[in-house]
Amino acid sequence: MSETQEADKGMRVMAVVGGFVAIIEAIMMFMGAGLMPYGFGIIGAVFSIIFAIIAISLGIKPTHYTPFILALAGILLIVFASLIGGVIVLLATFFGFIS
Repeated sequence: MSETQEADKGMRVMAVVGGFVAIIEAIMMFMGAGLMPYGFGIIGAVFSIIFAIIAISLGIKPTHYTPFILALAGILLIVFASLIGGVIVLLATFFGFIS
């Protein structure tokens, strides 16, 4: 396997893992046990779930512009108080930009 394919596979795996972590964080926000001291409440949790699903779907079936979309999704996940999932998605973006 070439180096580019390995980096692409790493990006995809990290995007899926980051999406699942963001969904778990969003569910915790629904229950009132979020990890972040700020947030938008239930609306932020819903948006976090939406962006997490986008990250997971791009990890499963990437498009040509996947790193750019993952960067946007990662930043918005962090804004909507899903910090750990957003950071993992941003790391996936970094691996995508490398390849």
